[in-house]
Amino acid sequence: MARVSLASLSAQLRKLRDEVVQQGPQKIEPNRKDASTIGVSDEDEQALSEMMQTLASQQNRRQSELLVQIDRALARLDREPDMVGLCEECEEEIDERRLTLRPYVTLCAECQANHDPKRNQGRKGLTDFR
Repeated sequence: MARVSLASLSAQLRKLRDEVVQQGPQKIEPNRKDASTIGVSDEDEQALSEMMQTLASQQNRRQSELLVQIDRALARLDREPDMVGLCEECEEEIDERRLTLRPYVTLCAECQANHDPKRNQGRKGLTDFR
């Protein structure tokens, strides 16, 4: 890994981890705001409340997954510094731009595409959602 220095990558990962931890989890608001009431009086408010709970839960899950990836990358830096910047599957060098944007990646773009075949694919027709 000659192009991106290990110290720079480590600093970038630690900074990103600190930012994610500092942001903290999203608060998931309960449906009931008043202990004396049952449920939510307005159906629209109920739907909005459930949607906000779902969005907060999804964001918390993504944050958790990102922290796992960052911690894994930091551990790899300590454990196998000579393998940093190489794809875990094909051992080809990961593109410098990819590492700069996402310093926690462990797969090259080609191997990542094999893992997520439907990612970044647009619909080709009106009925291809099935």
